[in-house]
Amino acid sequence: MKTFADRLQASIDKSSSVLVAGCDPVIDSLPPFLLAEAQSRHTSDHDVAKHVLNAFCEAFLDAVAGHVAAIKPNIAFFEQYGLSGLSAFEQLCRRIRERGIPLITDAKRGDIGSTAAAYSAAFLGQATVGGKPFRAFEADALTVSPYLGFDTLEPFMKDCAAHGKGIFVLVQTSNPGAKALQGLSAGGHTVSQHVANFLAQNAEQLAGECGWSGLGAVVGASYPDEARELRAAMPSNYFLIPGLGAQGAGADDAVAGFGHRDGKRGGALVNASRGLLAGKSSSLEELRNLISANAKKFNAELNQALKS
Repeated sequence: MKTFADRLQASIDKSSSVLVAGCDPVIDSLPPFLLAEAQSRHTSDHDVAKHVLNAFCEAFLDAVAGHVAAIKPNIAFFEQYGLSGLSAFEQLCRRIRERGIPLITDAKRGDIGSTAAAYSAAFLGQATVGGKPFRAFEADALTVSPYLGFDTLEPFMKDCAAHGKGIFVLVQTSNPGAKALQGLSAGGHTVSQHVANFLAQNAEQLAGECGWSGLGAVVGASYPDEARELRAAMPSNYFLIPGLGAQGAGADDAVAGFGHRDGKRGGALVNASRGLLAGKSSSLEELRNLISANAKKFNAELNQALKS
């Protein structure tokens, strides 16, 4: 069984991309033709929502396949539409896995004891029904919050080791208020640095043959100087770097957290979500072309920044 780290590295090499495509659909912000077409077919708001989400996700997946290293749907953007949204989320995840693209579910789960184990079973491991394995929303990796204590990460790490999965733990996020908590000092280190040290000390548990670890860290692109410091603390952990594009960070900021191995910069993914939808489209073909063009633009910018 290949580790998540090795599967992710293989995808980066195959796609020549370090971009992860974030899928965060808000129906009323999507191109209007999608809603109009759905409303012409359905009267129920639930059916309309499901139709729009399925049509958008299919176009999104077609557009980014081959141009990104991974895809990261954020479950919150599907949950807001209830069971219709979760049905669309489940279908999207299944289609991503069928295409062999690494799937990172952005759910930021984190809780204690049996609750953490249940969250982990939903996305990384498995539950059982009548003694038989049951997988609900199987992903290759999951975003996880550590702020209830490091013991809450253990169920996720256990399932990762058993099933070849990975996690990306919130270390330093890209939002403006992040430092109000993550930047607090305790025992001579910030909260972010304490989390980073834990991840570095346990990286070997999910290490791949590629030299990187699937015990990953979420490190925002908004604070490049801090990202360099955190990389020094976590030399072998994969980074998931949000903040490119719509959140204000440029490619040079985003690559600050990349590591070095065998003379190359690597060990990180850079997320773009809203930026992939920048522009206008009036048909599915135009939407696919728009997303694909934006993905290629981000790839070119990131690859150039990595050469600098």
